[in-house]
Amino acid sequence: MKIAPEHLAAIQSYGYTATEAAFLYLVATHSGYFTQGQFLHFARVKTGGAVNRLTQKILQLQHGRRARYGCRTFIYNLYSRLIYDFIDKDKLRNRSRLSNDLIRTRLLILDFVLSHLDHKYLETEAEKIAYFQHELSVPLLVLPGRSHPGIQSDSNSKRYFADRFPIFVPCGPDSGSVPQVPTFVYCDSPEPRLLRYSSHLRMYQGLLNSLPAFNFIYAAANQAKFKRAGKLFAHLFGGEDGLDVDRLVRYFEIRQLWESHKTGFLTRADRQVLRDGDQRFHSQLLQNIYRIWTTKPSEPGLQDLLRLAKAQQSRQFSTCVLPHHYNIFERVSKTISRPSRKPFLEVHAPEVVHLSASPLCSPPHGSWSDIE
Repeated sequence: MKIAPEHLAAIQSYGYTATEAAFLYLVATHSGYFTQGQFLHFARVKTGGAVNRLTQKILQLQHGRRARYGCRTFIYNLYSRLIYDFIDKDKLRNRSRLSNDLIRTRLLILDFVLSHLDHKYLETEAEKIAYFQHELSVPLLVLPGRSHPGIQSDSNSKRYFADRFPIFVPCGPDSGSVPQVPTFVYCDSPEPRLLRYSSHLRMYQGLLNSLPAFNFIYAAANQAKFKRAGKLFAHLFGGEDGLDVDRLVRYFEIRQLWESHKTGFLTRADRQVLRDGDQRFHSQLLQNIYRIWTTKPSEPGLQDLLRLAKAQQSRQFSTCVLPHHYNIFERVSKTISRPSRKPFLEVHAPEVVHLSASPLCSPPHGSWSDIE
């Protein structure tokens, strides 16, 4: 992961060190919230002095606020518009106050990012749209988005990738065995059910089915749901086996009947296959194969084309163990007032920060705890 020098310099101008500035950039970009333990892990220190200096600056400069939760854990919300504007992240909406449930999810996301710093993340909505729409030729229509009412009564706007889950392209020394394709991450909460995960997969189904190849990482602190999560993914996307040729040909047959207005021959199950196929087999390659199939369904070369499509379609599912459950939200939180503001006159000289971490999907070694 590379951070633009001008962004680090902008944060450092407030008196933060290079390490502190890099950490705050990651927080602003991926979470908006952090714990003291996360900074200690990032800075690779074990004592509380370093984190106390950082948090005092944040509070005194009014760049963030904190609240105390269970297990004597403080959670900090980096909310100052000054920070976000300086790093061109003012539209991320990570500044907002969130529910405890969403805060937990943001902390899980930050845990993942801090342990996988080598990769090239798509950090903003604009970057994600540009990457999928222009580089991969994915239509805007299939990108996961939600409409929001505008200021005017008859207007509305649509936000894409509003869930803020990480999307990256693997890179770095430890990604040689991983396909260099879009990689999607879902960080799950400790609850036993998979309802939210299932909803997330279906929201992204149109986009994922438009891609011939992608990686998907299911990340959670508890491994109990890993097997069920993999089965659900395989049910929707075929898992690691790639393209199901028989299912594709069946979809072609039903689609041809539908487009020929021979709907009387279709059963309810056929119509479901058609709906699923419209979502699953949306890629341009498969659309071209369908056009060939409609003109020459018995063409010997068709099987070769289908084998080519299957070879080009790679959908890898993997899991990642996160270091914390964050069960601190089961207890009543308490907002802590800011200390009296004192100016920070010292401006630290620039430092060189190398961002690197563990390889793709590998859990961090050990764990870290908060120190106040």
